[in-house]
Amino acid sequence: MLTFELGLGILALTLAWLFDLQPWLELRPDIKALLLGLLTLFPMLLGFYWMTVSQAAWVTELKAFVERLIVPVFSRIGPFGIFLVSLGAGVFEELLFRGVIQAGLTSPLGLWGALIVASLLFGLAHAMTVTYFVITFFMGIYLGLAYHWSGSLLVPMLAHFLYDWLVLHYYLRKR
Repeated sequence: MLTFELGLGILALTLAWLFDLQPWLELRPDIKALLLGLLTLFPMLLGFYWMTVSQAAWVTELKAFVERLIVPVFSRIGPFGIFLVSLGAGVFEELLFRGVIQAGLTSPLGLWGALIVASLLFGLAHAMTVTYFVITFFMGIYLGLAYHWSGSLLVPMLAHFLYDWLVLHYYLRKR
């Protein structure tokens, strides 16, 4: 898993170099970005909480898929491994999908065109099931808007990292 995330980071840096982009300038590590990253996390956690209590058939199927196939993979890597994979996902996925793809396409396609393309690719990168693709597509829209509105790539990076880390811990402790 960590190798995959590192590969996305290398892809992001390669594309940034090829297209003369500098997404690292969009990090803006200040207290405002940190607070906005935490605020961005809360609706994501509310959505996750709703899914933990929902009895909708599509949610039940997704939860069964996660418990059957995803949780066993992560249960083998331990707490530090979970931290590293979550951090890698937050940093490298956001660098690629928001910092390079969305930012690089905003000028030629406009904000919504860039958001949709970046979010479709984000969804496809997570397309383990049709339901998970749809969820991650809309999560991509949400994170892309957080990046656009805040002007800081650190905001979606922090929210994505913390979300993955907390959700993985939830599933592993539940087990």
